[in-house]
Amino acid sequence: MIETIVKEILLRAKKEVFTGNLGNNLTAFKGDGIDFAEIKEYDYGDDVRKINWKATAKTGEVKVNVFNEERELNIIVAFMIDGGINFGTVRLKQEVMAELLALLSFSALKNADRLTTLFFSDGVESFMKPTKSLGVVEESVRTALSVDPIGKRADFEAFCHYLNSTTRQKSLLLLISDFYGDIDLSSIAHRHQIYALIVRDRFEEAPLLEGEYTLVDPTTLQGEDIYLNRSVVNAYEAALKKSDEKLYEHFLEHKITYGKIYTDEDIYVRASQILKG
Repeated sequence: MIETIVKEILLRAKKEVFTGNLGNNLTAFKGDGIDFAEIKEYDYGDDVRKINWKATAKTGEVKVNVFNEERELNIIVAFMIDGGINFGTVRLKQEVMAELLALLSFSALKNADRLTTLFFSDGVESFMKPTKSLGVVEESVRTALSVDPIGKRADFEAFCHYLNSTTRQKSLLLLISDFYGDIDLSSIAHRHQIYALIVRDRFEEAPLLEGEYTLVDPTTLQGEDIYLNRSVVNAYEAALKKSDEKLYEHFLEHKITYGKIYTDEDIYVRASQILKG
């Protein structure tokens, strides 16, 4: 069953990235040149960001800087494992996250950047070293779908500590999670360019339930009997909204680009919109 889903995800992601425009999104993050070569006259099609304004002012003609090579990006795609991702009314959040992982990975590799893939709960679950090989995408998607998240918790404090202790180079961090709980990324935001891709199911934000239920926490596996009515659901929705507003304020304060993707949405369109900021 998993192998069938892996193949379907890889086919869809490849089609969108290599035959559509979505694969070009990460090109906006290309670095400046690392090896200055010369100053030349501007030609149609030259990158306007490389105009040398001082030389242009002196000569009266538009001049641009020429570099021998472009700086490649160090891209980290982090898949946060938590019991809550094993949920979905249309598709499991875990499956949507796996497809998002494929899309981002193919986009990075299409641009010839170095891709590191990290699966993290309260510690490293799986690590795929930096590569430019397309073959790593199939391995990472299979890992994303086969990992059992039940009983596990995404510990963002531990994640930040791990990243600070292992990654010295400034990186483009693409963080995939449902982002529940008290989350603080301030210790890594000053060093890395972060994109937070929030995967949610609409039902968990607006549960249309009434009656007696036994609810089980997928991270602690503890159950609790509860009677749900409209007032209880309203209180839950209000608390979740307040928590999300705090999360968004944190992202904005630390210049973290973020966006939400629901399990019933076209993830390629939404991912494109988020990456474009």
